[in-house]
Amino acid sequence: MGERPRRGRRTAALAVCCAALAAGCSLPGEGEGSGASAEGSRTTAVFTPREPVDAARLRQIADLMGRRAEGFGYEDVTVKADGGRVTLSLRGGSEQAIASLGKPAVLVFRPVVLLEASGGGTSAPPSGPGGGSGGGSGGGSGDGSVPGSAEYTALDCSVPAQRVDHQQGDTRWAVACAERAESGAWAKYLLGPAALSGTEISHAEAVLDTQNTTGWQIRLTFGSGGARKFADLTGRLAAQLSPANQCAMVLDGTVLSAPLVNSAITGGTAVITGNWTRSSAGRLAAQLSSGSLPTEMEVTSVTR
Repeated sequence: MGERPRRGRRTAALAVCCAALAAGCSLPGEGEGSGASAEGSRTTAVFTPREPVDAARLRQIADLMGRRAEGFGYEDVTVKADGGRVTLSLRGGSEQAIASLGKPAVLVFRPVVLLEASGGGTSAPPSGPGGGSGGGSGGGSGDGSVPGSAEYTALDCSVPAQRVDHQQGDTRWAVACAERAESGAWAKYLLGPAALSGTEISHAEAVLDTQNTTGWQIRLTFGSGGARKFADLTGRLAAQLSPANQCAMVLDGTVLSAPLVNSAITGGTAVITGNWTRSSAGRLAAQLSSGSLPTEMEVTSVTR
């Protein structure tokens, strides 16, 4: 595949009725100064897939990463897939921001079953039929215990090495970690099967909330099918007791937010709020709008 220049930034204006979901989590390591820089020196980054992909899939990945780079705000972007690698050239950008171009960015919505803050107690599992789990198969022991409870008990989110993607498919229960923005402490979650995925999102954008002073947020708009699934999910969660009335938004295995749901949310929109900066919100919106990668692309070299 030859090198292809990508010109300009893609912008979109969309008037939507926003359903705000309160959140308290942020992406680890996000900073205001890690976005694009129109005046920076030219940077070339080489990415290799963590898992083997064929040449056709690699070209698709390269095209998606190029769209992401434009969504991040970079200009004069060129992208090339060759020799099992993807080479991106652009102007400016920190190594952290450039590395995020290769993240899978797989977003799923899961019902919360259990949660525990660092040093705190564990909320009781929901009782009754369904219990907010969303149904589906799980990783339980078959002895009547809550599926995934053994993994949940063993998980220690205060250990950095355990803050990885533990999900084993959308139909299975999962454990996950989340950093609490206000304290920096880590919480752990046991989550039911995914009820909705990021593939149902038709548009994502970073917006500044000037009315409620919640700061930067990511506004999501679902397609018609996703809107129905989201309304159904939030309607079911609203009838549950805490913590089963929380909807976890999970990105690459990390809980971004897990807001309480008081009623079914219709209208096909949702908002991820939290400790976002303009650049971190913009990067996540660009990742979700461009679509997820089939595998993580790891940075092997960066030259300026």
